[in-house]
Amino acid sequence: MLSSVASALMDACLGFPLFRTSTSDARESETASARVTETSTGSHLFKVMGYSFDKGIGVGKRISSAIFTLGGYDWTIGYYPDGKSAEPKNSIAFDLNLRSPNAKAKVKMTLTLLSQTGGAPIGHYTPNVVTLSTNYPWSPLFTFKRDQLESFQYLKNDSFTVRCTLTVIKRSALETTNCKTQPSTVKLQPSNLHQQLTSLLEVGYGTDVSFNVSGVTFGAHRCVLAARSPVFRVELFGPMKGKMNESIEIKDMEPLVFKVMLHFIYSDSVPELEEVDGNKDALIVLAQHLLVAADRYGLERLKQLCEIKMYEFIDANNVATTLTLADQHNCSQLKAACIEFIKPPEVLAAVMLTEGFEHMVKSCPTILEELRKLKSHARR
Repeated sequence: MLSSVASALMDACLGFPLFRTSTSDARESETASARVTETSTGSHLFKVMGYSFDKGIGVGKRISSAIFTLGGYDWTIGYYPDGKSAEPKNSIAFDLNLRSPNAKAKVKMTLTLLSQTGGAPIGHYTPNVVTLSTNYPWSPLFTFKRDQLESFQYLKNDSFTVRCTLTVIKRSALETTNCKTQPSTVKLQPSNLHQQLTSLLEVGYGTDVSFNVSGVTFGAHRCVLAARSPVFRVELFGPMKGKMNESIEIKDMEPLVFKVMLHFIYSDSVPELEEVDGNKDALIVLAQHLLVAADRYGLERLKQLCEIKMYEFIDANNVATTLTLADQHNCSQLKAACIEFIKPPEVLAAVMLTEGFEHMVKSCPTILEELRKLKSHARR
């Protein structure tokens, strides 16, 4: 009896109620809310050709890109060869223009000056959401110093290219649900992690390691590289970890190949492997070099993408080179596809006349024995 009274007095002194609601009842009345934002992200490349001819047209004079559609709106990129105003001096400027009539759009924007030598791009972005409308259709200005643009890295053959990446906010809503009975009513927006990581690479924020590839410097993030590549993981967090401030030299690789590989590590995609202007030969060469790089750094998905692209364009002129690479880098399915392609006697005869076949004979003698069997079988 005394203990019960003492317990009740202690509860009262400590501010606890004498009668408590059960835990299960509290959970049943629990609700939650979520701020859900639906976005659409895309990019547009604007190439300026004849830079020297536009230079000097006058401050405030604007040249527009073609109209492009992103997020359900029409846009153009405005280019001011002599800047939009007198300040800052010796600079060029860009802005984004909403071209859809009677529209209002909320956007975030990144404008990147692309390197033409495989080096790091220069990027500017709007840190906050910008609202553009029919009455006020222009974004804030993005400016670049003229001497920076005119360096050999960004201006080539009197032309340069900028990439405009837009994230359009299409809908925002506050959704409330009963967590116990209706958890599925909270809608998730599509993941844009790859876009955020790629933007981090393009703008160059927070890079903590650099690579020297034939004189071209690339900045990157150690943790991202280590997460994606077992080889980079060993190199950057193994014995080389102490060399934090040194640039790592990459040998036997072209800057463009390293740049594309680096973009894949951050984005998990390779837009460069899409055929452009019918230049199939250049695409195949890039796929071949990327295959070697992917195998070197343990990037299996990139390796498979290269295999698929090389398979799509197998012909008598490149099949020997493709077969050599497939054998050297353990691409069994691609190797089997090449051998199957060579089986017809007339194809084999044409392949044997190519330079790639001569190289294959010297570097992969085991394949030669397989081809001899094919040739012997064809004579029967």
